[in-house]
Amino acid sequence: MNLKESFNKGVDFIDKHKKTIITASLSILGLIILMVIFFISGDEFSIEKESNTLLKNIEQRKYSIALENYDDYKDKFSEIKMNRFNKSISKKINKLLLESGDKYINKEITKEQYIGIINTINALGTIEIDFKRVVEQGKRANEMYEKENIDYEIAISYMNIASTLNGIVYELDLYKQNIEEINESRKLYQEADKNNNNRMYYEAIVGYSKVLEKDKKYYDLAQDKKSKCIEDMYDYYIQKIYESDENGNYEEALQYIEYIKHYYPNDENILSLEKEYKKKLSLYTLSSEDIINLICKKSGKKKENLSINSFYQMIDGEKYYYVELLEHDILTDEILINAKTKEMYSYKDTDKDYKQDYIDGYFRHIGNGKMQFAITQEKAKFILGKKLDEKGHKYKEISQISQEKAQRHVTDKENLNKILGKNKDLYYYEMVNSGFFKEKQVYIINMYTEKIYIISKDKISEY
Repeated sequence: MNLKESFNKGVDFIDKHKKTIITASLSILGLIILMVIFFISGDEFSIEKESNTLLKNIEQRKYSIALENYDDYKDKFSEIKMNRFNKSISKKINKLLLESGDKYINKEITKEQYIGIINTINALGTIEIDFKRVVEQGKRANEMYEKENIDYEIAISYMNIASTLNGIVYELDLYKQNIEEINESRKLYQEADKNNNNRMYYEAIVGYSKVLEKDKKYYDLAQDKKSKCIEDMYDYYIQKIYESDENGNYEEALQYIEYIKHYYPNDENILSLEKEYKKKLSLYTLSSEDIINLICKKSGKKKENLSINSFYQMIDGEKYYYVELLEHDILTDEILINAKTKEMYSYKDTDKDYKQDYIDGYFRHIGNGKMQFAITQEKAKFILGKKLDEKGHKYKEISQISQEKAQRHVTDKENLNKILGKNKDLYYYEMVNSGFFKEKQVYIINMYTEKIYIISKDKISEY
């Protein structure tokens, strides 16, 4: 049989059995298609199952297991299947990412849990993140903070954590900066409120002035409170000026004047007070250099040998400087200097006497931080003279004598020592010359209490 005959026989067979052949072919084709569909469906089911497993591990905070799952899939999946898996898990991960962000903002999950989710997503590497939706969430968080629906710590930590997502770069920086600026502005407002409550009006005004206008609620509040502070500060700071004056702190008084003057620049009362206290500051404020120069002028001591420790204090309404004087770094005197008169007083009591001769008088501590000034020798003479006149005692002269010379006129020295020891004070010793052929009399005058005692051979008594 030649080729032509074989072809013809085949055609006749097909023509004769064509229905059967078509039916069989369709059956085989259908079977193949069903097998392909079954294979693809099974593969997709596998991908869905495995992506759900990985997602569940992340949700249950089994981050290391989730990463191990992913590495296993990369090893056993074909490239095509792995691409399909990545698309599947990416959808689920993006949903989880947004849900986790919302939960963190609403304090439904902890900071550590949110960080764990972000770190795991970053470690997965090939996951496609929908950054646009993350940025939209960041914008909502920013708006919630502005409206005080979330606090600063949640808002800024959300931004910082979300900003660590691989590939997000600087998209959240604008909102992060805004949150930081508003937070600083609100801190200034809170600090200004504290100052306002403590009647530190100038500091409060400065704080309220720095509140940002874009933070409308607090800006409006700050402007109202600032206006009220400017009203309240006037009378209160006038009171503080006079208190500073009583304490001798003219620099502080001028500072309060400057606060008021800033908002009341043309107030005549304030301008007058400013002039007054500038003059007081100039006249009654002594620098260390001024004090050393004054001591050198009165004592003749060499300036290069001197150093001082000093501070000012008010005594009976007058300003004094308390000075520790050191020569060659050795304490040689404790001095009070009257800031107005520049008179100098050396410390002197029964326990301490610096024996300086350039001073104008003496002082001592009497407890509770108080000082007591001794009368001068001239005043002692005057007091004694006046007392003698009152008693009709005629005399020619009063002269100062030493304690040793005074004791020559005392028979009962033991009694004298008892008096001196009992009073713990210091005395001026005065001799009164009543004329020829009359016995000279000795008096002692307490330099701190001004009490007068007369010394006779028989007794010592208050005069």
